Amino acid sequence: MKIWTSEHVFDHPWETVTTAAKQKYPYLVNPSVVGVDGLHRHVDPSGELHSHRLLSSQWGLPSIVRSLTGAARTKTCAQERSVVDPVEKTMELKSTNIPFTNRASVGERRMYKP
Repeated sequence: MKIWTSEHVFDHPWETVTTAAKQKYPYLVNPSVVGVDGLHRHVDPSGELHSHRLLSSQWGLPSIVRSLTGAARTKTCAQERSVVDPVEKTMELKSTNIPFTNRASVGERRMYKP
């Protein structure tokens, strides 16, 4: 089920936007992402760059959850897969949570193109 979607037009060259997207972590304004690990990266025969990263984050919990669990923060992980096509000038990023997927799955898809 898709709950939310949005579109934003960046007033910058494609190369600048995609470089910034790959370097978005660590992000000092939102320090919830505490680790980024590159798991795999390769260039396929057509010249597309494929990357797979593990994102570790730590979030504050709502007060109701804190009262039930005794924990103030929770650590979780997500995986991010991206494909950059320098010829077509497209970059697609897909992120999904790793734990709790049997209860709720959160996915994000970002597409960058001129």
